[in-house]
Amino acid sequence: MSEFETEDDQIVGPPLLAQVFRLRFHRIYALLTTLGIYPGQHHLLMQLGRLDGISQVDLAKMLMIKPSTLTVMVGRMARMGLVVKKQDELDKRVLRIYLTEKGKDTLAEAHSRMKQVEKETFEGFSDEELMQFGRFAQRMKQNLSQANKGDTTCHWF
Repeated sequence: MSEFETEDDQIVGPPLLAQVFRLRFHRIYALLTTLGIYPGQHHLLMQLGRLDGISQVDLAKMLMIKPSTLTVMVGRMARMGLVVKKQDELDKRVLRIYLTEKGKDTLAEAHSRMKQVEKETFEGFSDEELMQFGRFAQRMKQNLSQANKGDTTCHWF
């Protein structure tokens, strides 16, 4: 038995968190792929839903991905009819990304499905437990941010 396991089969620690994250990811993946999108694309749609017309450079920073990764994602999503790329009117070097009507519809349905996952994830939790979990998650986020010296750049999606 590892230092994180208990007799109750991994009640605490990283193995349990990894299992929860993996199960949640698989649930999200299953629900989003029926819309023709993947979890990383959903994050892109969400940001455009908030900041439609954002520059490609700023969008890459917000998503914490490399600009080259974003270029590939945007190209695929443009071919799917979810987004369009337009040159900035004042600075032709800047590409701005906009949601299409199809992209807006897909985002709305994806949002509904994500709410479903949240409901499924926290079924049976009391309001107090949800508040406590939120505090724990916030502390974990701060701990990891400090361990990364404030660098939240993520190159894996």
